[in-house]
Amino acid sequence: MERRKFLMLFGVGTLASYLPVAIAACSSLLKPDAASAQSDGFLVVGTVTDLDNAGQILRDTEIGSIALVRSPDNPQNLIAVDPTCTHQGCKTNWDNNNQSYNCPCHGAKFDVYGNVINGPARNSLKTYDATIQGNSVLVRRS
Repeated sequence: MERRKFLMLFGVGTLASYLPVAIAACSSLLKPDAASAQSDGFLVVGTVTDLDNAGQILRDTEIGSIALVRSPDNPQNLIAVDPTCTHQGCKTNWDNNNQSYNCPCHGAKFDVYGNVINGPARNSLKTYDATIQGNSVLVRRS
């Protein structure tokens, strides 16, 4: 192989290997923030459409992780919790069928309001005030 052809192929190969890294680094500039701040102390964490389509909203925000669902007692009310298990800090998973947060690490279970159903966790999940404003779902910083 000629030296010129080798150098050209090497250069193209090097450029191609760095292209995904450059795209990934710039992609965060193209997306809006997952949660945007409001002047009244609330964060926009999603839309009503997001909530209705997925059954929940799960976002990492400046105040921590937020899991948000509609109240089973009154769908107009929203329930927002930090889904981090109070036992050892694992992220809980929302079980829509049983309306509970389940910890995959040690089996702790929390009800829709964040209260402990069974341990080993002893403390409830942290809760947040949540509301709907237009098509936006908001959570109050506490």
